[in-house]
Amino acid sequence: MADYADIYGKRVKVFDSDPTLDSSYEGQVWYNSATGTLKSVISFASWSSSTNVPYSATAAGATGSQTANLVFSGYGPPPATPAGVLTTVEYNGSGWTSGGNMGDGRAYISSAGTQTAGLAIAGLDSSPNRSAKTEEYNGSSWSESGDLSTARGQAVGTGLQTAAICATGDANPPDYSTYVENYDGTSWTNGTAVSLGRRVSTGNGTQTSTIIIAGNTAPSDTKTGLTEEWNGSAWSSGGTVNTARKGGMAAGANADSSVFFGGTAAPGASTATEDYDGTSWTTSSATMGTAITDNQQGGGGNVNTAALVCNGPNSNSVATQEYNKSINTITAAAWSSGGSLNLARHDGANSGTKTAGLFAGGKVYPNVFKNESEEYDGTSWTEGNNLGTARMASGAGTQTAGLAFAGTNGSPGSTGVQALTEEYDGSSWSESGDLSTARMNCGGAGLQTAAYAAGGIGSPNAINDLHEQYNGSTWSTATAMNTERSNMGSVGTTTAGLVFSGYTPPSYTFATTSEEWNGSAWTSGGTVATARYGLGSFGSQTDAIGFAGATPPNNNSAVTEGYDGTAFSSRPSLSTARMQFAPSGSYNSGSDGMAVGGSNAGNPLYANTEEWTPKTETVTSKTLTTE
Repeated sequence: MADYADIYGKRVKVFDSDPTLDSSYEGQVWYNSATGTLKSVISFASWSSSTNVPYSATAAGATGSQTANLVFSGYGPPPATPAGVLTTVEYNGSGWTSGGNMGDGRAYISSAGTQTAGLAIAGLDSSPNRSAKTEEYNGSSWSESGDLSTARGQAVGTGLQTAAICATGDANPPDYSTYVENYDGTSWTNGTAVSLGRRVSTGNGTQTSTIIIAGNTAPSDTKTGLTEEWNGSAWSSGGTVNTARKGGMAAGANADSSVFFGGTAAPGASTATEDYDGTSWTTSSATMGTAITDNQQGGGGNVNTAALVCNGPNSNSVATQEYNKSINTITAAAWSSGGSLNLARHDGANSGTKTAGLFAGGKVYPNVFKNESEEYDGTSWTEGNNLGTARMASGAGTQTAGLAFAGTNGSPGSTGVQALTEEYDGSSWSESGDLSTARMNCGGAGLQTAAYAAGGIGSPNAINDLHEQYNGSTWSTATAMNTERSNMGSVGTTTAGLVFSGYTPPSYTFATTSEEWNGSAWTSGGTVATARYGLGSFGSQTDAIGFAGATPPNNNSAVTEGYDGTAFSSRPSLSTARMQFAPSGSYNSGSDGMAVGGSNAGNPLYANTEEWTPKTETVTSKTLTTE
């Protein structure tokens, strides 16, 4: 009888604790001698949703990896925008940022390269005419390079920016081209033609190891499942896919390692995924959540275990989906509903975590300031002891060591603007040292014993750049920000702070700028994609979340952005668009925050809580019986 090692090529290993798992353990069975259990690591493939792409398009170009992807151009939503949108966006594995516009927008554009060295080839321009144009992307801007010998659309692009292939497509005539051209980073030269003319195919690989997959052939756009492989000197037939289709997408490092997904089969768009091992195609149990077709995936350096696809056909979907084949379970970032405040309000001081939160003070419609304090246990809010002074306030600290400071209990420019500081010990509030300068809507973050207050609106109604530090009893003046700012996002500590967006002079301008504090000076940080005031925030200087707020002229927003210490990028939006959050960042990481309260320009008020969970990756193991 064959044993486990004979069948799987791996012997059962003995450990006194579960090992730290990675892909090398896939299929491994081990015995934990301390617990007396057998375990194994199983691999599986799955699709998961991720942050929506910022623009809607069909037949866009796409290249790069799952964590460094580039998407560009395509058909915009009808009827306003024909082929030729110039938009470029970049994906970092969590969210999207805007890139430089293309010089010439096209649909059914072929793609190759990486996020910082991308290649856009041929396609259909806005006329629509078949294009021979080539553009190169350097990570920030596009520049035109050498044209193809033959203009075409719906072709296959593979390889790198300096060593690419463009094959097949609609060259009119022929409608189903066999033409192949090779790119050296400057110019194109004719290569060996494929055997089967086709269009709206896909493929992946390098200039010396490429596969062309499926597509439409003659006559009358017959869908094919045939593939062809290039080894650097000749084309040969490859394995036939199980579901013939056109407009599918693929990823993989070379011709004999591919994953193929989506496209249009009979009678409609397909969610099927297939894996290729160099000989045959296997239909995966993993199916796409949303059927997508016609987006031109390509690029060198991709792997067949991780892929990204977004946008969609005709419906102009903005869905982003990620494919993973590993021992890990990927869970997309998301907001989820939590318990509601007992009293709906906006601009209260918040602190703590999403399982031990504190919310105090705030304002209700039409102009009533509140002193109520509530505590959150991860499920529900319960009433605690009241603030000493009813007011809007900024916050910092924890549930049992909270801080409420500054704010107002009247209109700007009046004596209602506050310098007051109160501390919470888990049962009651007590007054502490005042700020040096009274103000409202200032940024703030940190702990009860080490917090900062930055910017805000003083009396008379002026936005300032003031910065003060708190040591647990008194405030002291520190280096001012470079920009006067109020109603902004703010996170971090007294030695690693971050403020972003909000209002800036003159005339309460919506800001896209950010500043970082290093304990001695403020320096410019990344640019916010969506300018807002009254947004909420939590996290650290290198792991921050900013959410909701008001966009010009005064519209509720559900937009969420994340900051990694260098750049802001999009995240999934809140369920409820709202504004007027207290500018405080008391949560200490970008994974532990929530959105509490807020308003729609004062009325209505919101009591609902939304809890944030970031994108996660969890090692998966399966416990076996010992029978």
